[in-house]
Amino acid sequence: MDKSWKRFERRVAAKSGGRRVPVADQETHLDVAHPVFGIECKYRASLPKYLKDYFAQAKEGCKEGQIPVVAMGEKYSSTVYALLNFDDLIKLSGGNNVQE
Repeated sequence: MDKSWKRFERRVAAKSGGRRVPVADQETHLDVAHPVFGIECKYRASLPKYLKDYFAQAKEGCKEGQIPVVAMGEKYSSTVYALLNFDDLIKLSGGNNVQE
């Protein structure tokens, strides 16, 4: 029987227009080969509630047509991370018609 994390990786690959990379291939350390994105998949039983709360706050504050994004950073670091719906990310990148 197919493992749920493998199905998740296949779903992400299909949505993004990429290709799932089997662990045994050692082709890359990423889970999905894609020409634009370096996609590492993490499939959990549940995500931290605070992340879902942050996203809900962003979503509730959006006007029609806006895409909710949570920008996160750490003290003493200039790196900014973004949390957004994967489908919105693909839409922003021009769709999943990008192939390798």
